[in-house]
Amino acid sequence: MKKAINIGLALSFVASGAFAQSLDDAKAAIKQEQYAKAKGILQNLVKNDSKEGDNYYYLGSIYLTSGYPDSAKMVFDQGIAADSKNQINKVGIGALQFLDGNASAAETTFKEVEDDIKRRDYEELLEIGKSYLRGENPDYNKAIEYLNKAKEKEDEDAAIFLQLGNAYFGLGDNSNAYVNYRDATSLDNSLINAQVQMAVISKEAYAFPEASSSLKEIASQHPNFAPTYRELAETYYLWSRRSTTVEDYDAKLQEALEHYKKYMDLTDYSLDSRMRYADFLILAKDYETLEVQANEMAKIDKMNPRILRYLGYAAYENGNYQESKRGIEEFMAKVEPERLIPRDYMFLGLADLRLATDTTLATPDEALMSEAVANLEKSVKADSLIAEDLNEIGMEIFKAGQYGAAAKVFEVATMNSESKNYVVDLFYLGYANYFDYVTRINDEIKPDKALLEKADAAFAKVTEEVPTTEAAYLYRAKATRLLDDAETPEGLFVPHYEKYIEVVTEKGDDAVNQNKQSLIEAYNVNGAFYSMNDEYEKARENFRSTLELDPANEYAAQALENLQPAQQPAQ
Repeated sequence: MKKAINIGLALSFVASGAFAQSLDDAKAAIKQEQYAKAKGILQNLVKNDSKEGDNYYYLGSIYLTSGYPDSAKMVFDQGIAADSKNQINKVGIGALQFLDGNASAAETTFKEVEDDIKRRDYEELLEIGKSYLRGENPDYNKAIEYLNKAKEKEDEDAAIFLQLGNAYFGLGDNSNAYVNYRDATSLDNSLINAQVQMAVISKEAYAFPEASSSLKEIASQHPNFAPTYRELAETYYLWSRRSTTVEDYDAKLQEALEHYKKYMDLTDYSLDSRMRYADFLILAKDYETLEVQANEMAKIDKMNPRILRYLGYAAYENGNYQESKRGIEEFMAKVEPERLIPRDYMFLGLADLRLATDTTLATPDEALMSEAVANLEKSVKADSLIAEDLNEIGMEIFKAGQYGAAAKVFEVATMNSESKNYVVDLFYLGYANYFDYVTRINDEIKPDKALLEKADAAFAKVTEEVPTTEAAYLYRAKATRLLDDAETPEGLFVPHYEKYIEVVTEKGDDAVNQNKQSLIEAYNVNGAFYSMNDEYEKARENFRSTLELDPANEYAAQALENLQPAQQPAQ
C-alpha cells in the first residue's frame, strides 16, 4: 500500500516566475513540496553562483527523486567539477548507485565521502542516511547507521531526528519513529513535517479518526503547508476502503479528493504535479477528472509517455476498450520495464478481458482471455490491494451472464486472502463456475466437470471462513450432486444438504421462510437418495419435513406413500 499511494514523492520540473535566490528558500520550498518553485530557485543559484556545490546537489536531488537519474548524474558531476572540495555531490553519485541496485558500489562511495569530510561536518552523513531511504527497496538499517553518525556530531539538528523517524517508521518500529519525530519537533517547532509524520503513524495503524483529527489540527495552525493536505487525502482514501456502506465510502472518497485538490492549489499545476494528481485520481477512481487532467497534460507535453497511461486508464472506464488497450500497450513499449506499475497490468488485463468477451463475438476469444488473466495475476502479485478492485468487475461480468469470464476474475481476486471482499469473491468464484457448467450442460460439446470441482472447492472455503453461510452449503450440494454418478449416486451431496438444513433451521423461522423452496429441494433430494439405498426411515423423515413446509407437495406425498412400511419388531 505504501508503494501504491506514496505519490507525494514524485517531483515536478517546470520553473516559474522570479523567486528568492537563496538555498534556504529552495529548501523551504522542498519542505512544502513546491518542487517547481524549488527547481526554479536552484537553477538560478547554479547559474549565478556556479562555484557552490550545494546548489548542484539539491537540484540533482530533485531530478533523482523524480525518476530522472541521467539528469541527476549530469548535475552531480557538474557540482563535483565546480566545487571539488565539497563532498556533497559525491553523495548524490552514491545515491544513484544505490537506486541502480549496486549497493556495494554505493557503500564504497559513501565510505569515501565519510573519510574525506572534516571532523565536525555532518550534513554529508545526514544526506547519506536520506539516500538509503530512497527508492523501492530502502535500506533502513543503513540509514539509521549513518543518521546516528550525523547525530553524534550534531545532536541539535532537527532534520536528523526527522529522518531517523522516517527510517524507524519504514522498519515498522512506530515507537522509535514517534520518539524521533517528537524530538525533531522539540528542537524545531517550525518543522511541520515531523508533526505531520506523527499523525501519519496513526494512519498506518488504521486509526483513521485520530490521524484525520491530528492532521486537521495541523492544517488549522498551518493552513498553507501543502503536505498536510496530501496526507489528509491519503488518510481519507485509506479510510474509505474500510467503509462498510456505499454512502460512507463515497463521502470519505469525496473528502480525500477535496484535500488533494487543496494540496495541488498550494503547490503547482505543472506537468509532473498533474501526474501526481492523476495517480491519486486513479486510486480514488475519479476517471472523469482523470480524463480532464490527461488532456491538459497532453497540451503541455504530447510526447510524455505517462500521458498515454492516463488516457488508457480513462478510455477503459469510458468503455473504449480497444483504445485503452492501444494506449496502455504503447505506453508500456515506450518506458523502461522498471517504470511500469501494477495497475498498468491490471488495466491492460481488464481491457483484454472486455475485448475477449465482446458479445458480438461468436465465442469468447480464449487466447486473449488467457493474456488478460495473466496480466491480472501479475498486477495482484505486485500489489495485493488490486484484488479488492476486481470484485466490482467480476460482479458486472457475472450479471451479464458471462460466467466463465467472471469466474476467472474472481479466481484472481481470491489470490489476496486479506481482501475485504475475500469471502464474497470466494462465493462468486464457486457460483460463476457452477453456472458456467449448468448453463452449458445441454450443449453439443459438454462443459468440463472440472468447473464443478472448482465450484465445490470455493464453496468449501467459504464455509471454512464463515460457517453460517447457508448458500455455500446449498450450492456445494448442487455442485456435488452434478459431480455424483447419475445412475448410482454415492450421495456426495447429502452431507451438504444436511448442513444447509441445519444452518437455516438454527437461524429461525424467518430464515426458514426465506429458504423454503431450497429446503424442500434439500429434503426431497436427500429423501430420494435414502430411499434408493433402503434407508427408509431417513427417507420418511425427509419427506415428512418437506410436507411440513409444503403440505401440497405432490412429490414428497407420493414418495412417502410408495415407501415400504417399516418392519415391525419380532414378537
